[in-house]
Amino acid sequence: MVAARSSTRPPAGSARGVRSPVERSAVIPLAYNVTVADVMSPSPVTIGPGASLYDALVLMRSHDITGLPVVDEAGRVLGVVSQHDLARTLSVPVNLSGVKGLLDILMVAIRDQPADLLAKLRQTLEEVSVEEAMSRPPFVVAAEAPLELAMEAMTQNALHRLPVVRSGRLVGIVTPTDLISAALRRREPRA
Repeated sequence: MVAARSSTRPPAGSARGVRSPVERSAVIPLAYNVTVADVMSPSPVTIGPGASLYDALVLMRSHDITGLPVVDEAGRVLGVVSQHDLARTLSVPVNLSGVKGLLDILMVAIRDQPADLLAKLRQTLEEVSVEEAMSRPPFVVAAEAPLELAMEAMTQNALHRLPVVRSGRLVGIVTPTDLISAALRRREPRA
């Protein structure tokens, strides 16, 4: 069991007499007897493997998310496409190595300003399929698995999203926001 620390001393860097934005009244169990299904976001936004990267970018932007599970018609997770995958794929037409995100590509565009850069990027977004750019095989976790397992997988593999499956089909997703929300909720241990 992982628990939040409780201390009577003020947090590092804070002055005496200054209150923190949130005061803890008790230690809150983080993941005691909690399953992935208890904290996942159900019905995540998904995309099919044949969609274009432009379609993926539009979905990410319109839903304010940074990645999407890629699923087949039966709802099986084939991979995950993220902004990192988009940036890595878009770096090819601009000959940029070591890309970590879309910001890297923007910085090259501002610095070098090749006249045809925007056209190359747009063409790549429209012509490359999600299947060509997605990360695979995907990391997934069973809905009935202990939350600790999802947390461990996300931490060890630097994942920002973890698709949740039941009987091989996508039923949800776990993100860092879901984990923070779970940590803030008070939970009674199950019998």
